[in-house]
Amino acid sequence: MPNKTSTPTPQVHWNHEETAALVRFLHDNWHEAGDNGNLKMATSQAAALHITNYRTDGPPKNYQVVRNKWTGYASQHCKPLIQKIYRDIKYHQAQPSGAHWDNEKGANIQGQHAEQVFEDFVKSHPLICQFKMSGWDLYPYIADIIPHGGAHGAN
Repeated sequence: MPNKTSTPTPQVHWNHEETAALVRFLHDNWHEAGDNGNLKMATSQAAALHITNYRTDGPPKNYQVVRNKWTGYASQHCKPLIQKIYRDIKYHQAQPSGAHWDNEKGANIQGQHAEQVFEDFVKSHPLICQFKMSGWDLYPYIADIIPHGGAHGAN
């Protein structure tokens, strides 16, 4: 019986330039993206081709990796996931504690009470921790895209 040896799947890495190029591409081509915030295969393939020159590490992205990065349905290798980050920021903004958000300073945590509230929030929404004192340059693009059909599931 032949020895079955599985080759490990190459780790997918995203740098900021790739992610930004993907978001800008989707922003500029959203009319072709599909219903309910889902990406059509052709849009995902075109986006994967568009971001090729921005890759610095790991294998080239294919349409499935692009979809996962956008929707966040699978692959832990694609984190942080674009729609999930956006939803977490929106959820943070809706907190009754008057949570702050702006695109320059992010949550802009000032003082012990705000620090504790933010730390408690991060326990269940860890992707937002990177925005404690800085904004997200991709937020305006995604805010334009999401109202046009971004799928919203349970947190």
